[in-house]
Amino acid sequence: QQPSFNAASQLQVQDVKPLAKSTTGFVPRALRKGGDVAEDEMDEKVFKRRIMALLNIITPDNYDAVSDDLIEWGNKSVKETDGRILRKLVQLLVEKTADERTWMKMYANLFLKLISKISNDVQDHSERSKSGGYLSGGSLVRKYLLQKCQEDFERGWKVDMPEAKQSEEFYDALAIKRRGLGLVELIGELYLLDVLTAHIIMSSLRRMLTNIETPEKEVLESMMKLLSTVGKKLDTLEHKTEVNLYFERIKSMTTNENLSSRIRLLLMNTIELRKRRWEVRHAEEAPKSIAQLHQDMEREKLAKQARSSSG
Repeated sequence: QQPSFNAASQLQVQDVKPLAKSTTGFVPRALRKGGDVAEDEMDEKVFKRRIMALLNIITPDNYDAVSDDLIEWGNKSVKETDGRILRKLVQLLVEKTADERTWMKMYANLFLKLISKISNDVQDHSERSKSGGYLSGGSLVRKYLLQKCQEDFERGWKVDMPEAKQSEEFYDALAIKRRGLGLVELIGELYLLDVLTAHIIMSSLRRMLTNIETPEKEVLESMMKLLSTVGKKLDTLEHKTEVNLYFERIKSMTTNENLSSRIRLLLMNTIELRKRRWEVRHAEEAPKSIAQLHQDMEREKLAKQARSSSG
């Protein structure tokens, strides 16, 4: 039996009003871009998340496109007078590079691209040039980069390694040490690209070689990493006197019994590296792009065909 309704309970279609669109309702993040509701790109949470999303996907294969997108984000600072977005971009890029040394040269070149491509209309009214004007464009990128590197370098990365090697604390300590070495390597690579000056490298080495009686092993490891990166360019007639002084200190530490045998061996290897005019015996090969791997596979295939046909 069908249920029955009295007339009073029946709804009249013409009495139903359409739902009003809320101006404060939830909109999924994926639908915001290009829709009626857009994210505020000047909000720090937004631009930090969007920049990190790009940094997390950049590889040698998509470098051109993703680096252009990052520069576009940096250029959004034209709407500001304090360079917030550009400063955050530089800071995040330094941290990403120090933590991911595999593509160090790619990241170093990205800094160089930032310096050359950031608009001169991007200014920071709290930073002045030597002429008295506001710092802008590539000069501002250099300033932010130097500030971030100096801040992280002075903070240091000495850490006591926990005895429990499978603990979370142990892996956290390894990460801190890895980032410290990554930062020093980045400083060296930026010097090779003339982004940082020899004066900055000399100051860093001088500071790391101040204490030769009871030096921290992290400092010595960083010093040796920096020397192995910049030695060939730095060790010229212009800087020879000061570099000689550095190596006198390094040589004296090779007999310092306060240091572990591993560190002393590394110091001797650094001395040997200079004697070989900074030529590394087994040069580290940069990671290859997918396209390069395909080319290698094709060459190997052709080589096999040639060998089989000649046999």
